[in-house]
Amino acid sequence: MASTDQTMKLVDGRTLAFADLGDPSGTPVFFFPGLAGSRLEAAILESAARTVGVRLIAPDLPGCGLSDPKSSRTFSDWPEDMVQLASHLRLYEFAILGVSAASPLVIACADRIADRLTSAGIVSPMAPLAGPSIRTSMAPGLSRLMLSSSRTAWTARRALERVEQQARTNVAVLLDHVAAQCADVDRAVLDKPEVGTVLQDSLIDTFRQGPEGPGQELVLLRHSWHIAWKQVVFPMQLWHGRKDTLTPPVMAEELAALLPHTLTRWYPYEGHGILVTHAQDVLHQLLDTSSWTRTRASTTQ
Repeated sequence: MASTDQTMKLVDGRTLAFADLGDPSGTPVFFFPGLAGSRLEAAILESAARTVGVRLIAPDLPGCGLSDPKSSRTFSDWPEDMVQLASHLRLYEFAILGVSAASPLVIACADRIADRLTSAGIVSPMAPLAGPSIRTSMAPGLSRLMLSSSRTAWTARRALERVEQQARTNVAVLLDHVAAQCADVDRAVLDKPEVGTVLQDSLIDTFRQGPEGPGQELVLLRHSWHIAWKQVVFPMQLWHGRKDTLTPPVMAEELAALLPHTLTRWYPYEGHGILVTHAQDVLHQLLDTSSWTRTRASTTQ
């Protein structure tokens, strides 16, 4: 079985799929992709992971890729799945890193399984979508998807059926549509052949079982995350570009205000593609927790 197509059985009988990339003897980091992303998205980080000495483990969300669906799930169900994955891999402690819409997955783990974590971070974070300033600052196309299409399971399914059809028939055109909503600096990232190939493969694989899995995630993002924010005392690192139009800077600011202990690293001339352009930096900083204290802080790079 390929390293990108690993599977295990959870205690409730579901299959959980994951990729196992990077340095096999390196520090374990569980990587959570963004909305409509699959385990295959971790390939973007593989070269950096080998350089830094990271074993990169990227699970598929329920109903996405090769992972079985889970009905009526919440973000709070995810940490237990990760504990079982760690046990399957004979790991106790591990770091977690999420990108964009994976923000609530990272926070849920920091809240519920802090004793298993060595560090936690989010690249280009997404905040809860209740605030009007966040809604109006998002790129128009993404704002419509996140707000209008995510009201119910039915509306989410209808919206993502169209995305699925585009992914299956002409995924390059779909990614071009995404690029049109990005800053110039992000268009340059998406134009890299190695990046486009990974994103195309990941997007197609996400819809392997249809739109229900991504649609479920979209609805969860739209509604309450059910997080007791001030109780999440585990320190969180954030990385965000000031030119990000997909998850705009106000989202990182809002998330930092909600969480008790955060360190935000700002990139003035970068957009949503920090995970690509600063992959080694992000992994180094994620693991180097000695460089900052458990006091809320903010730095500019």
